[in-house]
Amino acid sequence: MGRCKLCGKEKAEIRLAYARLNLCRTCFTEKFFPNRVRRTVEAYKMFPADASVAVAVSGGKDSAALLHSLREAFPAVQLVAVHLDLGIPEYSEEAERSVEALCRSLNVKLKIYRLKSEEGFAIGDFKATRYGSKLCSVCGVVKRRRLGRIAAELGVDALVTGHNLDDTVESLMATFTAGDFQQLVRLKPVLPAQQPLPRKVKPFYRTPEREAFLYAEFLSLPFSRQKCPYLSGSRSLRGKRLLDLWESEEPGFKYRVLSAFEKLIPLIECSIPQPEYMYCKVCGLPSSQPVCADCRRIEALKSRNAVRT
Repeated sequence: MGRCKLCGKEKAEIRLAYARLNLCRTCFTEKFFPNRVRRTVEAYKMFPADASVAVAVSGGKDSAALLHSLREAFPAVQLVAVHLDLGIPEYSEEAERSVEALCRSLNVKLKIYRLKSEEGFAIGDFKATRYGSKLCSVCGVVKRRRLGRIAAELGVDALVTGHNLDDTVESLMATFTAGDFQQLVRLKPVLPAQQPLPRKVKPFYRTPEREAFLYAEFLSLPFSRQKCPYLSGSRSLRGKRLLDLWESEEPGFKYRVLSAFEKLIPLIECSIPQPEYMYCKVCGLPSSQPVCADCRRIEALKSRNAVRT
């Protein structure tokens, strides 16, 4: 690969084909990566430089890279890490150990919420309900609701998640082909606050998943390498594999899809009515239906447990 394009001195170790850029390890981790995070946050006005933000940390590579790069790009921002213990045997224990090690190394306050002790269930319990065949979807609903609620309790300006470029483009393709155009709007990099929930933002909106992994790997950040046992055969994994094949043939394909999405969003918002939000009559949080998706799933779980007893 020759010399690093930025410093011109060190040997390049990473090739960014979409940008025709070869970088050394130091320039990638100290300049390129955190600079892109900062530019993304500033370009989409995610939060001011002196904000307080809650960062969702799962224990994986993306959230490890996210927390570290935010610390580097925005030293004045008050960070608090939020981790959900989903009660998945072995996987959750390893994830929590990684999160604790990461937060200690960065001197970041950590809030841990354990589903089993707080609410009496774990993600795996949903396998016995009518939602059991879509466990990843259930997990997403459960996490979104609790992360938002915890962020509201912490009184932060924004809730930050580690959704990366690959996550967004895969969801875009799946949502578009399903014809769910209303849901496309939910994939924007900034979702406004809905009282009492703070705004949700995605600083990795323009960061490829591979580069988040390299950043965490190059810096030896603590992160769990275990794969969730419920992830096998998921739609998102299949979609990402197909997108990676396309990207390998046409470097920059994922960014082109993202660019097309951003041009399309104003048209969708003007032409397709968006759902009017109310408040869930069970939990009291914002919802597009009288009973939110999370509460419907919890009710199904309670009904299943009642039948069993």
